[in-house]
Amino acid sequence: MKALGLMDNQRLELVDCKDPVMLAPDGVEIDIVLSGICGTDLAVLSGREGGEVGIIRGHEAVGIIIDVGKDVVHLQKGMRVVVDPNEYCGVCEPCRLAKTHLCNGGVNAGLDIAGVNKHGTFAERFVTRERFVYQLPDDMSWAAGVLVEPVACILNNIDQAFIRAGERVLILGSGPMSLIAQIVLRSMGVDTLATDRNTHRIQFGRSQSLDVIHADDLELQMQHQEKFDVVIDTVGNQIDTASRYIGRGGRIVLFGFDSDYHYMLPVKYFLVNAISIISAGEYNQHFPRAIRLVQKLPELGRLVTHRYVLENHSEVFDALLNDASAPNIKSVFTPNLAYL
Repeated sequence: MKALGLMDNQRLELVDCKDPVMLAPDGVEIDIVLSGICGTDLAVLSGREGGEVGIIRGHEAVGIIIDVGKDVVHLQKGMRVVVDPNEYCGVCEPCRLAKTHLCNGGVNAGLDIAGVNKHGTFAERFVTRERFVYQLPDDMSWAAGVLVEPVACILNNIDQAFIRAGERVLILGSGPMSLIAQIVLRSMGVDTLATDRNTHRIQFGRSQSLDVIHADDLELQMQHQEKFDVVIDTVGNQIDTASRYIGRGGRIVLFGFDSDYHYMLPVKYFLVNAISIISAGEYNQHFPRAIRLVQKLPELGRLVTHRYVLENHSEVFDALLNDASAPNIKSVFTPNLAYL
């Protein structure tokens, strides 16, 4: 089968892999229909994050089940499904305490994540276990379904930051995850404002009835507004900006990441003003809620603007990494076009 493997620290290559030979009793084999390109993948290819060489990348995916192991109970061939890439062991102490996001029973005493430290979904086929596969509702589009995993990430951060209806949230950056967050928060009755420097992203956000402004206009706009209850940094290097616009008793959510970014924390200012920093980590059993929410927000599927076959991986990553004028919002691979 064809797949995209990380050949060195910053290079993906189309490779031919052996098809799975035998399924585990609880195994599920899936033909991948869509697999989303995440900011994590871009961070690895740009050198901002390390990646495990030899691993097939990709962790956001939907597909069709083509085979199941003998002990699989709730799934069957032909089902449309979404994949949870976070493969917790289920037996370590954190897992037994229902903290599966803190699993230490996997690789390097951590959580096994498809597309990160084990083979992922930038491939024609993917094999996992039954507990990491969820059936998609019949009325959910492939485009909406492939955003279930990002929505699970968003829900985790919303939960950890205790964001409530009526609060005001500033989101720094307006890439795909930010746009998803804005749509989800708006559906909860939260007032959002987002910033970006990419004019296409700003225009796209506004076309979805979202409040998105250029980052350079934020200071002027804030002259007429109170500070925010929550600031979410989806860029990964914006804590200084977040600290300027967070209100007393507010929460700054660290969502994006950049290994080279460091910030000198003004401890007394944060302490006196009761400002909390939230680092939510991986989601924890959020997939069922994420599926229900995506079903209620089918407009999320409009964020998937560009689709590529695996063979065209160089084209899409060049656009996403090097072309500031690229119109892409959410880009996905289509390993099995016959299903579309």
